[in-house]
Amino acid sequence: MKTALKDTAKFIARQTIGRLPQPSSRLTGRLALDGGTPVRDKRFRPWANYHSGNLLQWVTSVGPSFRSIFLSGFEGLPQPRQRQFAAQWAEYCGCRHAVLLPHGTDALRIGLAAVFDHDGLEYGGEVIVPNLSFIASATAALDRRFGVALVDVDAGTLNLDPKRVEEAIIPGKTRAIMPVHQFGQPADMTSLRTIATKHGLKVIEDAAQAHGAEWESGPVGSLGDAAGFSFQSAKNLTCGEGGILTTNDKQVFDRAYALHNAGRTPEMSGRWEHATLGWNCRPTEYQAALLIHRFGMFERQQEKRSRNFQTLRELMSDVACLRPLEVHPGVRRHGMYMFVMRYHPEHCGGRALEEFLRAAGAEGAPLHRCYSSTMSDQLAMQKLIARRPEYIRVLPTPVADDAVNRIVYISANVFLGSEADMGDIAAAVRKVERHYATSGSGMRELQRV
Repeated sequence: MKTALKDTAKFIARQTIGRLPQPSSRLTGRLALDGGTPVRDKRFRPWANYHSGNLLQWVTSVGPSFRSIFLSGFEGLPQPRQRQFAAQWAEYCGCRHAVLLPHGTDALRIGLAAVFDHDGLEYGGEVIVPNLSFIASATAALDRRFGVALVDVDAGTLNLDPKRVEEAIIPGKTRAIMPVHQFGQPADMTSLRTIATKHGLKVIEDAAQAHGAEWESGPVGSLGDAAGFSFQSAKNLTCGEGGILTTNDKQVFDRAYALHNAGRTPEMSGRWEHATLGWNCRPTEYQAALLIHRFGMFERQQEKRSRNFQTLRELMSDVACLRPLEVHPGVRRHGMYMFVMRYHPEHCGGRALEEFLRAAGAEGAPLHRCYSSTMSDQLAMQKLIARRPEYIRVLPTPVADDAVNRIVYISANVFLGSEADMGDIAAAVRKVERHYATSGSGMRELQRV
């Protein structure tokens, strides 16, 4: 009862205080860290939330769907909802086939195994992976006993650099390229496909962060031999945990289906039939039902994210200390998973990144550190390199090494808000930049004296 009353009080406060005119001093006065008024008081003006309106959605759609599954007794096989969503997602990505899975990592490791018809019982060759990515890009390959070559990224987009990829290829050892569509932006698939064709390599897209993104040659998910998406809780389309594999190759689909269904091929109906090695990587019908529901809202949400994404890029054009990543001219549609920027301390009085983030956070800006280290510098990878050096090859990655010390991000949920929200973000950054740039120059003058 007390919790309900407290929640009601918070809601009323946000609906009243949050709508009052904001004082102009919040934009130019003292920093909130020093006792000034924050640009945005998140207690009364919280950022947009992906789960806003959940109660109504539960009552009208999700609840009845879950109830139907629960009462039917079919919470797993024969997977009618899984098949329904897989077909919808495949069509959305311009693909003929898809397999819904419990996690995005499953989609990558099963994708690799299916493309090469590789059972994982012996070394499978090497996969080229960017050294700037979530660790699953590498561990999915290692799980199936593929080695990984960690290479550098493009300075403008922080996606896999095609030049570094071609330099890393070892004939007879390198077997695949795994481009990661980082932060929602498609990698340079035109160049990477050309390299793959030239050297006889397969391409497995890590599309975990790129729902709805499009390259000049087509939608993400349809640009390689197979692709893996994630529906983990932070993604633009989520069911808490989940993933999906997409492909246009019927043989790859058949293998992937068998691998996820204990070795049963799509044609098999017998419970005790197993045509090949496989595992149980089947999702529940509850996951599929939630994805079907949220997929119905996905395009509207992406359109809103796109408008706000572009608005913030324009508002940040006069900010020197944070500069958004470049968007490659081959990108037809950004997935808008994260709005990533590089920090330039020379325009902020030389302040360290963590100090800048504390100040911006106090002003209400939803900025966060992005990737605190490259993949090769992760403790887990360091241990593995020491124990199994034959499985990991680390090439020079100066761009990635620099990026992990400078990049920050704003999550996709924030872009479900308003144009005014984007204005508050830019205003908060400008306020901190102005304050530190002025105090920094003043300190330098005193040092000269």
